[in-house]
Amino acid sequence: MVKETLKVGQKPTKAQLKEIYAAEKRPITYTTLAPQLTDKELSEFKKINAEKRKKIPCTLRISKQSLDWWKSLGGGYTAAMARILEDAQNHPEILKKII
Repeated sequence: MVKETLKVGQKPTKAQLKEIYAAEKRPITYTTLAPQLTDKELSEFKKINAEKRKKIPCTLRISKQSLDWWKSLGGGYTAAMARILEDAQNHPEILKKII
């Protein structure tokens, strides 16, 4: 197995794409740690995921410098902003440093 990490907005190289397409043709190997899920299990996962990840548009006022930095990350920068806000929400110690 090959593991590579791409940054937000980074596109995979030709070699990485070739590896992805090759992996697509290989059979899936299920194990006790990664068992095949039933249709019922898959449907429950989708419902939980959809409810938890539903996005609502909002307006946020930030400095031009901050916005330029976020945009420099490339496509998906708003999703990265949302993940950081959610992380702060789930870790009160982060908010204590700022507020």
